[in-house]
Amino acid sequence: MGRAPLKLGFAFNLGLRDKTPDATARLYDDVLATIRYAEQVGLDGVWVGQHHFDITPGPVPSPLVLLAAVARETSRIALGTGIVTLPLEDPLRLAEDAAVLDVLARGRLHLGLGTGGANLGAFEAWGLDAADRHRLYDEKLARLNAALTGQALTAPALTPNARAAPALTTDAASPRLQPYLPGLPRRVWEGVTSEARARAAARADHGIQVGAFFDPAGAGQHPKVAAYVDELARVHPQSEPRVGAFRFLYLGASKDDVVREVEPALAPKLPFLAERGAQSGNTTLKGLSVRDYLDSVAIYGSPADVVDGIEADPVLRDFGTHLVANASFHDTFDADHARRQIDALVREVGPALGWRANATTETAARALA
Repeated sequence: MGRAPLKLGFAFNLGLRDKTPDATARLYDDVLATIRYAEQVGLDGVWVGQHHFDITPGPVPSPLVLLAAVARETSRIALGTGIVTLPLEDPLRLAEDAAVLDVLARGRLHLGLGTGGANLGAFEAWGLDAADRHRLYDEKLARLNAALTGQALTAPALTPNARAAPALTTDAASPRLQPYLPGLPRRVWEGVTSEARARAAARADHGIQVGAFFDPAGAGQHPKVAAYVDELARVHPQSEPRVGAFRFLYLGASKDDVVREVEPALAPKLPFLAERGAQSGNTTLKGLSVRDYLDSVAIYGSPADVVDGIEADPVLRDFGTHLVANASFHDTFDADHARRQIDALVREVGPALGWRANATTETAARALA
């Protein structure tokens, strides 16, 4: 693809039908065991999504807490959030939690942030209007950036351009974030929804995440990522782009095999998925079969099919640095299925793309630099 091989990650979107305490504890245990396995086989990173309240399928409102447990049982694999809904967070508390976790993880935290499109129903509980989420995001991101970059925090870090953090003060008595890790701001990622937001993420020297839906023609995602790369080169020419492409990716013996596996769980969801797509302006999903749906939104099939799909993906072909596979389609997380997908990803797909398993354990001193 003309650049360094993609880093390979796995996204945990954790559904759970039975949300009793015992079932939830088993889910968390299964996730920890699966991440330990992912590290053992050399996967580069894991990413945990955030979902608030019982109106969403998974009981992970606090991914940083879950990742803190993971951090104590792993030593190398990158630990990412995909994503934290920043408009619903206190940015200083988020900065403090992220800093503590990054120390525990020896510099392995990747903090993914978003405006909360997947958590719209949660805004009301906070007394907020979901329609106001972009303004809230920009204001809170400025405050978060100020904390993570070691700036004084006595006054609110808001300027006429809400995304721009204020100038660093020299007042030694002003409070600053502790613990303070200079490397953490370089591991902040933003889920971008427009070219303007992609350029803003570049100006902040952040990475970007684009969504899981495969975009064969590149019409939706490619211009946003191109704008990010262009702006980053202009404003931060010393920085390498960080482009995480989250993709629905299903591996099996063949495309027919994958369709047979996912159809019982996915077919009943298609009307809902089509309706949700229509609400966002995409009416092409209405009336599709499971196979048609997978052809429209996923990279799937045999390892060779998946390699072909990845190489045909315009974002991954032109700009991608991280491929994050979302292999979930069940209502409840299936640890055995996740392991099979991880196995195929690291043993067959990755090597065909020039990727090698990461077996390097960084020293604490280097990770915390």
